[in-house]
Amino acid sequence: MADRKFRLPKDIPLEEYPKPETYLEEARRLIDEAQKQGIILRVMGPIALHFYFPQHVDLYRRMERLGERVFTDIDYASYGKHKGKMIAFFDGQGYEVEKRALMLGGGKRHIYFGDRIPMVDVFFDKLEYNHPIDYHGRLEIHPHCVSLTDLLLQKLQIVQINDKDLKDAMLLLLAARVGETDQGMINARYLAKLMSDDWGFYYTATTNLGKVKAAANGVAALAEGDRATIQASADAVLQAIETAPKSGRWKGRAKVGTKKLWYNEVSDW
Repeated sequence: MADRKFRLPKDIPLEEYPKPETYLEEARRLIDEAQKQGIILRVMGPIALHFYFPQHVDLYRRMERLGERVFTDIDYASYGKHKGKMIAFFDGQGYEVEKRALMLGGGKRHIYFGDRIPMVDVFFDKLEYNHPIDYHGRLEIHPHCVSLTDLLLQKLQIVQINDKDLKDAMLLLLAARVGETDQGMINARYLAKLMSDDWGFYYTATTNLGKVKAAANGVAALAEGDRATIQASADAVLQAIETAPKSGRWKGRAKVGTKKLWYNEVSDW
């Protein structure tokens, strides 16, 4: 594909912007086409929430989480072993790799621009922002999305969590059960194991769960029963994290606390 100048999602006039259903259809189509070529793609973010919880989409809108554009891009997780095939795959689907991001990403991330969907992000093996989320061996849990557990981790790892991310976490805690497996629920045992060896992630995640509980009280679209469910699910996750045995590494880092930076500082490009 010859180099073309593509527009970022924010630069596209609303009347020309792809419809939400176009994003959903294309996200699933790309996953299925990749699977035919032996490539694993699993969608993340609000599109994954739409796939998991179609019955809650109306509530999601009423929570004012989704703006006029609804979706701005498609975010995928994949394995690094598929990296060599990825550019050719997306080229065949009508997308061109962004070369600057390719150089700066160090092989961890690809960005693609296309006509049908303005922008597609692919993250390999890990999502590395304030705290890393490791996808090794975890992308086969669901045929189209990263697991519910990993979706929640994506929100809990954000140090400067914003209103949209809090509402995503609320929806997860409302719509998904909390248990001890990744099959159709949030795996509190897996979360607790991660937090038990990483005090920094533990501190950010437990702080954010407290923020989710507090923020739920201010969301008018949530019924009292919804708030109670979110609170109970957040408490179940917190209890699993707090009661799990902590490693010596965790205990040593806990003594230092927030006097030392406990998260990775990140910048986007």
